[in-house]
Amino acid sequence: MPVLRRGIGLLGGSFDPVHNGHLAVARGALRELRLARVDFLPAPAPWQKDVLTPVTRRIEMIQAAIEGEPLMGINLIEAMRQGPTYTIDTLRSLRATLGSSVPLVLIIGADQWENFHTWKSWRDFLDFTHIALTNRSGTPPRASAEVEAWAAPRRVPALQLTQTPCGSVAEFSIPPHEANSSRIRRVFSSKNRYEALRELESWLPVSVAALISRHNIYSTTTHKIDGHH
Repeated sequence: MPVLRRGIGLLGGSFDPVHNGHLAVARGALRELRLARVDFLPAPAPWQKDVLTPVTRRIEMIQAAIEGEPLMGINLIEAMRQGPTYTIDTLRSLRATLGSSVPLVLIIGADQWENFHTWKSWRDFLDFTHIALTNRSGTPPRASAEVEAWAAPRRVPALQLTQTPCGSVAEFSIPPHEANSSRIRRVFSSKNRYEALRELESWLPVSVAALISRHNIYSTTTHKIDGHH
């Protein structure tokens, strides 16, 4: 019997570059939450940060990574926005576009959940979306005491999440994955491409590694290395 899939997952980030850890999260969400699809939400060059790889290049890498993944897509609502980008504004806009009945699921990693209390209007998120928590390191995501108290009565099992359009929090598990965008950039900037590709073979989709190598995306002459993940 085919799996009944419902809802749209949103996976935000810089994706500088997208790597196998990101794909593992998307696949895990599709599997554990039975979503109809997961959309990558690449961030624009953040106004409070230094140089980031141009968004067009990061989109190109995401497109390469998800080729052959029919349940994954890209949503450019944040990538095209000028100035500060706040997730709450994105959620309001998407909900207005999708209507009130489509389940929407914001996928949040452990590091984001830990700092969730600093996000603009975080208490309003569940008016527009569900939240699905995961962690590539294998330990349960934990937020501030205030956020955990807010989330506790709203928690449901993962498979119940998309039975309603919004309003709940769930967790889903994926196998631990160590891939890290900052490390990938450092390796490409400090080693020749053949050494870098060999070292990062298990972290990068072949198509993304080929783009990085072909365009020298993270060479020290073309890219400033920062602490973005």
